[in-house]
Amino acid sequence: MMKKVCFVLTLLMALTVIDYVYAYLDDFSGTALNKMWTLRDPAKKAAYKIEGGKMILDIKASADMFRKGVDAGVMLLTQPPNMANFTVDLMVNPSVKGTQPPACHVGIVFFNEADWAYSAWGPYNAGADIRLEDCINADYRWRNETKIGIDKDKVAVDKDVYLRVKKTGNKLEFLAKGAANEQWVSAGADEKLGTNYASGKYKIGIIAKSWGGSVDSTFEFDFFDVPELSATAVSNSGKLIHTWAGIKH
Repeated sequence: MMKKVCFVLTLLMALTVIDYVYAYLDDFSGTALNKMWTLRDPAKKAAYKIEGGKMILDIKASADMFRKGVDAGVMLLTQPPNMANFTVDLMVNPSVKGTQPPACHVGIVFFNEADWAYSAWGPYNAGADIRLEDCINADYRWRNETKIGIDKDKVAVDKDVYLRVKKTGNKLEFLAKGAANEQWVSAGADEKLGTNYASGKYKIGIIAKSWGGSVDSTFEFDFFDVPELSATAVSNSGKLIHTWAGIKH
């Protein structure tokens, strides 16, 4: 009888813990890429594998994505939620070999292919900073033009870089931090490209690109999340099935 009571108590405690465990939209578990993703690799610059709870992405040098007509960047894309307001989170290791390689940019992307509009937010060029660069057709903006970036003395560009983009209507806010238990640092918000990210006209996901002076590069991704979607998936489908994947985080 005592053993049965202990078992029930243990199970209840486990269920309570599970209630607080966060389930990511994709934690890159298993051995195959989640079917939610579409790989966009027009110049055949990418190779990836799922291993040890991470996605490991290799891109060749000169995988550039710039103004319209320069289209060798690598993206993994998925559908955004049908909401005006939501959040995108990503954890990336841009420094797999000790430091981020030169002449590359990796992180979160919002992408409207029809209008060639995209916003790329993440660690930049040998760990110089974390920045936003974006483009509409031929109008490409560097950090000094978007005026959105976080210097490495505020958020280190090392093996754990947490990235966030908050969409509120046409406004995108860009944030980062260096550890799960740290506070988010905001780089600011921008509305210039917001109208390009209207329902049914764009996708969200992961971008990795490089340009002149780059080398073959490797990046690791630990999770990708849209909390508004993953929370719904858990509540609709049952926590026992969907939340164990988040325990390692």
